[in-house]
Amino acid sequence: MTCSSKAVISALLMLSAFNASAFIDKVVYGDDNRVLAQESANAEFRSWSQATAAMISKSDIRMPKEGDLYPDTATIYDKSPLGEEYGLCEGETFSELLNPANCSGFLVEKNGQQYLVTAGHCVETKQSCEGSSWVFGFTSDTISDKYNDRAFVAAKNVYNCVEIVDQVLEYSSENDYAVLKLDRKVEGVTPLEFRVDGKVDANDEMVVIGHPSGLPTIIDDKGSIRKNDHDFFFEANLDTFGGNSGSAVINVRTGLVEGILVRGETDYAYESRDDVNGGCRVVMECEEGECRGEDVTRITNIELLTDKPGPTYTPSTNDSTDYLNYTPWTDPDHWYDDYDEYDFLVD
Repeated sequence: MTCSSKAVISALLMLSAFNASAFIDKVVYGDDNRVLAQESANAEFRSWSQATAAMISKSDIRMPKEGDLYPDTATIYDKSPLGEEYGLCEGETFSELLNPANCSGFLVEKNGQQYLVTAGHCVETKQSCEGSSWVFGFTSDTISDKYNDRAFVAAKNVYNCVEIVDQVLEYSSENDYAVLKLDRKVEGVTPLEFRVDGKVDANDEMVVIGHPSGLPTIIDDKGSIRKNDHDFFFEANLDTFGGNSGSAVINVRTGLVEGILVRGETDYAYESRDDVNGGCRVVMECEEGECRGEDVTRITNIELLTDKPGPTYTPSTNDSTDYLNYTPWTDPDHWYDDYDEYDFLVD
């Protein structure tokens, strides 16, 4: 590959200004309710966030080696913070934070077996399974104060995908999910509970927890459902972004996972400033109920978890062909070509 990941994402961002339909993006609806997980005032939300994992390329993670000063610590690298990478305007929320995650996922359990659930477009192949790790506890307080390009997490919180147990990415029904098996049992994390039958009450409040734009764990509450008639997914007002793909969407009233965030509105809007300063990007803002909404795959689609057959797609003469043009969004990998050039363990 001859061009860097930064060049790739810059090109994608420029393209998104003209053809937003090409990406599975997301957006802010009404007030921006995003908060860093550890800063949430809701203890239950903070507890649920512990079952959230960030999908990060293995090439961006250095696991500890014999003789390391901190033998229990893994290092996550990212060359630039969100604002610099995405060309955000000054003052945009979270612009100073690193954003190495490509997708989000969450831990569930069925008959004593743990699984990692994510979006189907996040892990489509054996290569994508084996090429990334799933990191629990990637919160903003793991980012180094001394070094601006890395975060430190407990090595025990880094897990690897060893099997794609079930995966669907279907254009006709727009069904989109994946169920993974990790290399070992996740310790110290309570798996999330999930709906096993029926549909969510359209009046219930939703909270989504994940890694928007690849950031550390973010909680966004006060989500609302705007359309609930599709068999395979529901449409909601949620402040989500690319990187939130695979996030758990949880019913605040019941505490059950209702679905998996998979696609939505454009993330950022380009603002032209002046001839000298050019332009920059700001978070796309929509009033509640406006723009396209965010799509959430129903957790009840997954027969492995519910022991019930999922919905069956029946083609309609009114089917739109727009979805055939959709390309699943995942943040291009960020990487370091040679870890050995960095002094990982300096004080």
